[in-house]
Amino acid sequence: MKLKYTFALSNSNLKGNRHSISGVAVTALLCISLTVISLLSFTLSRQMNEYKNDFRARTIEAYPYNRVFDEKTLDEISKINHVESIDIEDELRVQFFHIENICDENGTYDELQNLINEKDTLISAWSLIGKEKRPVIAGKSLDEAPQFSCIIPHLFYPFDEDVYETSGLDYIDGESLIGKTLTLNEGSSGFNIDFFDGNEGRRITVPSFDVKLKIVGVYYASVTADGDPSLIYISEETGKELIKTASERAGESIGELTEFMNRPEFHNIHITVDDFDNLNEVYNELSQMNIFVLDGTELGINPTIPVITTIFKVLSVMITSSTLIISLILILQSSKNIINNKKDEIGMMKAVGYKNSEIFSCITAEHIIMTLRGFIIGTAVSAIAVTIINLINYNSTYANRIYIINWINYLIFTIIALVIVVFVPLICQILFLRKLTKIQPKDAMNNM
Repeated sequence: MKLKYTFALSNSNLKGNRHSISGVAVTALLCISLTVISLLSFTLSRQMNEYKNDFRARTIEAYPYNRVFDEKTLDEISKINHVESIDIEDELRVQFFHIENICDENGTYDELQNLINEKDTLISAWSLIGKEKRPVIAGKSLDEAPQFSCIIPHLFYPFDEDVYETSGLDYIDGESLIGKTLTLNEGSSGFNIDFFDGNEGRRITVPSFDVKLKIVGVYYASVTADGDPSLIYISEETGKELIKTASERAGESIGELTEFMNRPEFHNIHITVDDFDNLNEVYNELSQMNIFVLDGTELGINPTIPVITTIFKVLSVMITSSTLIISLILILQSSKNIINNKKDEIGMMKAVGYKNSEIFSCITAEHIIMTLRGFIIGTAVSAIAVTIINLINYNSTYANRIYIINWINYLIFTIIALVIVVFVPLICQILFLRKLTKIQPKDAMNNM
């Protein structure tokens, strides 16, 4: 039988099949759950995993308040299970700057400079520590760049606004700034150096000075992190040079600052744990050793994000599993009904010369037509839902960008849904193939 006749006959049979509407509805629901609920779960889980694998999400900062970090203490810490490394802080950790100017080899970069002149700018510069590597998605990493280079987030917003509270911000494409040079200044607040002198915490404020950093690359700023579009990274060597420059400008405070720099036991330390899930165990060990640590790691996270991620995971598993099971039951029942209720029709088809393979093709085509209708409806609804989700969150606060769905991932999940709704009916038909072959032409005569 020609393919077009097979589908014509199957389509005709579907019109009288009361199970076809429910089959289309369940297939559509399966597609929606796979391409929206499961995709949201995947999107959130992937970003959570990116966060957990980040160096700073596994790094605990400790202060020498209760115990100084002499060799004995450092040795005890290094023997704690899951401690991967200990880095003594002797470089710039974080400093807030204002942008004075941005330029390239051709002079001032007017497009951004005009915005800088109109708005108050504020960025935070963090230096890498120890074995930390910050991969880039464009340009060069800090490992490949000379001193006084920096990498910026892929979405750059160097203005003094709370991106977690403000919606509809016009982010700057970080890649467009590669090769430009930032001239930074601390402004009236000055260059602050915090340290512990053995008795209490101290701060020395050095008069502001210009810092020139060339933008060499762009990193992907995960929305799950406490980082934001105004956070830039510099190398550990650049951080040490900035501390050195600031120390030289310390004036009458140079003596106590030099003394502090030469006493590493009074420096903060950064303890890196091998796995994010082992952080609590290491925290408990440090507390028992009477070591003062910061609550939470250097890379914080909104506490609601893990909860929301878990909710979507549970919803995804429950809805997808239940819909898939219902789909299987309906398709199996439909297949069984077709064979039981159409015994005479199948027998008649055999009597007039239809082969088992041709009858099998007709029944299979019925299910393919039914599931494809459901697939088209489901994917259409899903595409509309994803479009609305993305539009809302693109124009919402920076934190809400966690819910933005990648269209490539949407396409992948749509293909998975298509494979499921096409091959499940085929498998069901194969299960009933033996029963189909047992129907004889005389069965049609017996029911007349």
